[in-house]
Amino acid sequence: MYEIEQYSRHLLDEAINMKVTDLHFIPEEEFYLLAYRLNGRMVHWKRLNLRLAERLISHLKYRSGMDIGERRKPQSTLLMHSVQHSPYSLRLSTLPTIHSESLAVRILPYFSTQTISSLSFFNHHVNTFKKICSINQGLCLISGPTGSGKTTTLYTIVEELIRIGGKSIITIEDPIERVIPHAVQVEVNNKAGLSFDSVLSACLRHDPDVILIGEIRDEETAALAIRASLTGHVVLATLHAQDGYTALLRMMDLGVSRFDLLECCKVVFSQRVINVRCPLCREGCHPFCQARRKMSRSAIFEIVNGEQLKEMIEKRKYKGKGFLSEINKAWALGFIEDTEWQRYANEFV
Repeated sequence: MYEIEQYSRHLLDEAINMKVTDLHFIPEEEFYLLAYRLNGRMVHWKRLNLRLAERLISHLKYRSGMDIGERRKPQSTLLMHSVQHSPYSLRLSTLPTIHSESLAVRILPYFSTQTISSLSFFNHHVNTFKKICSINQGLCLISGPTGSGKTTTLYTIVEELIRIGGKSIITIEDPIERVIPHAVQVEVNNKAGLSFDSVLSACLRHDPDVILIGEIRDEETAALAIRASLTGHVVLATLHAQDGYTALLRMMDLGVSRFDLLECCKVVFSQRVINVRCPLCREGCHPFCQARRKMSRSAIFEIVNGEQLKEMIEKRKYKGKGFLSEINKAWALGFIEDTEWQRYANEFV
């Protein structure tokens, strides 16, 4: 047991020191493949024999409070882990497969050290985020696919608001991925009757200035978000949508009227996380490069506000250049490699 505990801690410490975001135990017929995600890309790391991998998975399930005897149903939970006195939140998720049980571990710093200025390398993006921190009422939407950094952006805005001071902040999340000092954080628990809409309804009676909604998923949550933003609150929320235009269409599909969007929506951000060109290696940088780890990724934003946002809501059409313009700029300035530019250029053509 002691050897497995030491080995599991060694694996987690090594992954965290490499700036890995996800660790995967993938079962094959005769062995387990240990893989990790670094800079958004999966890398096959090493093979583990079946017995060792199964013992590792059982140990991690035990540490996190999962049912170690349950291998037929998916399970998920959070586990705290520290490296050199720095705490990390590990989100564990299991899946039964045709061979054995698969385990994925999402690695997140428990406390954030990111600032508004570090969100993007374009000043006009940073300036817009700073303006958002000064508004007193309205809805701010952040859209993008899974893994595009929406939650990181939300947390960074909230932490900037806390640094400015003078506001009561409540967050509604599923799950809570990072502790925000001086904010009231509530975790959604559908089994206990704590859904996004029920928690949001209760929060409106809790004297908030700013409400963070982890994700708008249904009509009830969308309606309450609009209600909150129309009654003197700042609402920060995410949506799964490709860009700002589809985020607005998604809100309308959830029953929000164009009039309400015109009245309360202040800005729509859509974002992608891009791999920054290594300052040392330039092209073909190795995943273990120390220089790359210092600043390996940044975000590109499409920002829709003002008259452009008004026209998009009223006419349901968009004439802006959006992401393609921002990606082209990042490539022209040498921030990203040709392959990274091509990946996103193909997506938004």
